[in-house]
Amino acid sequence: MLVGVAGLALAPLARAPFACAQERAVPRPPSIEGREPVDAMALTREERRHVPVLVLPRAVRAGRPFDFVAQIGVEPHVMTEAHYIEWIELYLDAERVFSAELGARVAYPIVRVPLALVETAHLTVRSQCNLHGIWRTRRPVPVT
Repeated sequence: MLVGVAGLALAPLARAPFACAQERAVPRPPSIEGREPVDAMALTREERRHVPVLVLPRAVRAGRPFDFVAQIGVEPHVMTEAHYIEWIELYLDAERVFSAELGARVAYPIVRVPLALVETAHLTVRSQCNLHGIWRTRRPVPVT
């Protein structure tokens, strides 16, 4: 069981088959594209409010659970009726392992996800702003 915003229990994601032109199911990895900052050391104003910020422990041990936190924006993104984060997704390599729908009624675009890894993985967090599109941050997570 995953725990999402405000401690609500979230159901695991169901995988839906995709159909190709021949009408047969062919599994395809999801797209994990999104905008990234040009220079992580000199963020623009727009990047400071939209780039997912990842909080990870210094060391991750194989099989040992840890809390992963993602906040949208170095300065947390505003959440108003006119401008808000629609959703946040978490991928380990190409597999989506967490998704949360947000909206203007969520005070802060921050999620906490308990994870346990058995081997090194690439972690990608994507979020969608209703005005500025999809943003992402990718980090390798070494496991000892």
